Amino acid sequence: DDYRQIWASEIEAFRDHWGAEDNTEEAFQRYYGGPDFEPELWRVAWDGDEVAGVVSNMVMRAFNEQTGATRGLVAGVSVRRPWRGRGLARALVAESLRALRDRGMTTAVLGVDADNPTGALGVYEAAGFAVHQRAMVYRKVIEAA
Repeated sequence: DDYRQIWASEIEAFRDHWGAEDNTEEAFQRYYGGPDFEPELWRVAWDGDEVAGVVSNMVMRAFNEQTGATRGLVAGVSVRRPWRGRGLARALVAESLRALRDRGMTTAVLGVDADNPTGALGVYEAAGFAVHQRAMVYRKVIEAA
């Protein structure tokens, strides 16, 4: 019943991020459906009736089947502005790792913008994550003729 509110909170939390979420109905349907949709693995922090933060975790089924690994993905870590700087992301990530462990996962991965101004990289390093791979994303704005 709360999926729309959770979705809206994630869109809001990532609105200044360089890869801002696609907030179309098609994106909602794609994200909130399919074989990787496991809301029982998500961790949502509520403050009264407002969503303060969300981590939408999942088991990496295809990767695990191909490699024999037991890996989970800590995905979409978001905390809305009024709740930032209080340790909420750290708590949600810790709960996410417990949930994935309880599901039988032995490793977890995530992706982060190392230049994220919210301090996300420090949160993940404090949780025990270490850099495994680096990537660059290039973008060029093409002006209309």
